[in-house]
Amino acid sequence: MNKSRVEAFSDGVFAIAITLLVLTIAQPANYHDLGRELAHRWPSLAAYVVSFAVIGIMWLNHHSLFSSFERIDRGLFYLNLLLLLTITFLPYPTGVLGEALAKGQSSTTAAVFYAVTMAVNSYAWSALWLYGSYHRRLLHASFPEEERKLATLLFTIGVVMYTLAIVVALLNAYAFLALQAAFAIYYALDPVNRRPGRGRRGGPASADDLAGGNDVASQTGLASTPGRLRRRSHGPGRR
Repeated sequence: MNKSRVEAFSDGVFAIAITLLVLTIAQPANYHDLGRELAHRWPSLAAYVVSFAVIGIMWLNHHSLFSSFERIDRGLFYLNLLLLLTITFLPYPTGVLGEALAKGQSSTTAAVFYAVTMAVNSYAWSALWLYGSYHRRLLHASFPEEERKLATLLFTIGVVMYTLAIVVALLNAYAFLALQAAFAIYYALDPVNRRPGRGRRGGPASADDLAGGNDVASQTGLASTPGRLRRRSHGPGRR
């Protein structure tokens, strides 16, 4: 299968999903007191910002993840479709959570709904990585084995994190939304690659490391996904 076409298709889906998020913010019902109406919408705005960050970071992680694959097959394509399904669905629970918080009604149910969506998303990320990396099935030959093992661990941790977030959603919807924001910040800061000694042979990161090839791809999940993979140069054929 043509890897470039699948990546281009995925980019388009991400772009549509992140654009649709703005539609989750309901229009004011009373323009005579517009300031109060807009202020009343702050939970919807907060949910929008969190989900926007989540999808944006997932797009970056998706790009990094696919850069670690030398090729793709039909199985990976279908798993990628499953992942995209969860991403395009995210605007819906975002809107439900924002409205529930704004109205103060069934906020726990709405938070659990959002949490389950993110958990399923993390399962899809993990399945995508495990399928492509199992026995190095689709990985570039130069992809380091120690990083493959680390990425597998991070994806597993991400699945656990997003599953446990359902419990937080049951306890407090606002705490859950804050937790999702924290997850997004965590993955945005690239915690794996910023550790000291991530350069060649365990030494400090070199200029080459910093300039090209040190993205680590997801997610849960999170992005908001459960981990990020380091990008390496794979020869003349690298995109």
